[in-house]
Amino acid sequence: MNKEKENIIKKNGVCEDYLVICDHASNNIPLEYENLGISKKDLESHRAFDLGAYEVACELSNLLSCSLVMANFSRLLIDPNRGKDDPTLIPKLSEGKIIKGNINISMSEDDIERSKRIDRFYLPYHKQINRFINKSLDNGRIPKILSIHTFTPIWKGKKRDIDVGILWDKDDRLSKIFLNSLKNIKLGDNKPYSGRLKNDTLYKHASRHGIPHVLIELRQDLLKKEKDKLQWAKKIHNVLKENEKTIKLFLLKKYGSYTFKED
Repeated sequence: MNKEKENIIKKNGVCEDYLVICDHASNNIPLEYENLGISKKDLESHRAFDLGAYEVACELSNLLSCSLVMANFSRLLIDPNRGKDDPTLIPKLSEGKIIKGNINISMSEDDIERSKRIDRFYLPYHKQINRFINKSLDNGRIPKILSIHTFTPIWKGKKRDIDVGILWDKDDRLSKIFLNSLKNIKLGDNKPYSGRLKNDTLYKHASRHGIPHVLIELRQDLLKKEKDKLQWAKKIHNVLKENEKTIKLFLLKKYGSYTFKED
């Protein structure tokens, strides 16, 4: 695949009961952006993408025989897991480091470069997710959305004490299943981050429409080897298979969101 031309990695599965998505799968930045002025070391770090998330998402999609949508561009270029009104949509800082190529981009809708990145990268990713969701719904199936992310083992010099984070907003149907089913694992309930982020990917595609969903955060040092990534995908898959009867009963149900007063 030519990563300079393809913005979206997509895969048609045979099962429409699930949809795997991965917002931060890639550190790809087209050549014209000159890596946004950051070093190669930073480009290969968590600043630019979620290490290991790509492989876990691919394997989980294979195990479920379901569709997969992954952003094939770095979150430093534009973060698909942010609302268009979020000031970190095009980040000027990443973990204390200035992103030189983003400094002059404003929040204004009239900003030409901002609009260009939204049209070229952000919108195609979200439109592709919508296509797969609508395809399932048109066929009378409710696609449970599984969003795969990873997090650093150390944050601001402090070691994180969880292995896996299960993130959710008001709809806790899938999150409860994972929190109750993953055994002998240090779990974070809406940790190390909160699943209540205004206008994020899961709000756009799941919460607003009553579609069951969960965001799974895996600690990166648990994904160092290829076999580790495959093993974690299998653990996620096993939880889904063990709770298959319950999950099949899930209907479209709007729980609302903690991020909006009207919800």
